[in-house]
Amino acid sequence: MTHFDFYFDPVCPFAWAASRWLLDRATAHDADVDWHLMSLAILNEDEEPDSDEQRLRLDTARRLGRVVAASTEKAGPDVIEPLYSALGRRLHHAGDEMTPSVVAEVLAEAGLPAELADSMDDASFDDAVRESHERSQEALGEDGGSPIVGIDGTYFFGPVLAGIPTGDEAETLYTSLVALAGTSSFAQLKRPADPPTFS
Repeated sequence: MTHFDFYFDPVCPFAWAASRWLLDRATAHDADVDWHLMSLAILNEDEEPDSDEQRLRLDTARRLGRVVAASTEKAGPDVIEPLYSALGRRLHHAGDEMTPSVVAEVLAEAGLPAELADSMDDASFDDAVRESHERSQEALGEDGGSPIVGIDGTYFFGPVLAGIPTGDEAETLYTSLVALAGTSSFAQLKRPADPPTFS
């Protein structure tokens, strides 16, 4: 059985696209996936944001990271994927602003106490977010963005997907990545891509 580790920042559209593809293909192949938090806010903490939009995105990343950390502390790691899925539907598809009231609704949808939304502004969870983020970087072996995916213990930055592949394309991507992960000499393959949209 193939095992995946998927490190994501909830605000990253590339990670969201990859996660939807992986959920579908992992189910089809009876593969297992462990979901982990990383943080674009921590990754970029030594750089000044280029714009107000980027500043807001990184602030949202920081606050949602705290929610994921608080939820994991409350209910264990199995809650990460359903919470991420609920957050992503509201953030990436509906385009909702991640206010405390929206996050409370998301938490309830994921079967978690709505009051965990208070953790958005609770810096006591920052250490847990940083620890998870640092595990992602250590697994990759260098600084890397979102997502970072491990396939049977071999880690890559990516896949960076500009959309959610379906059908034969989704299957080809899955089998190809599993094959590449098993090729000891393979290191990287990259091309530019614009962020995906989900409307």
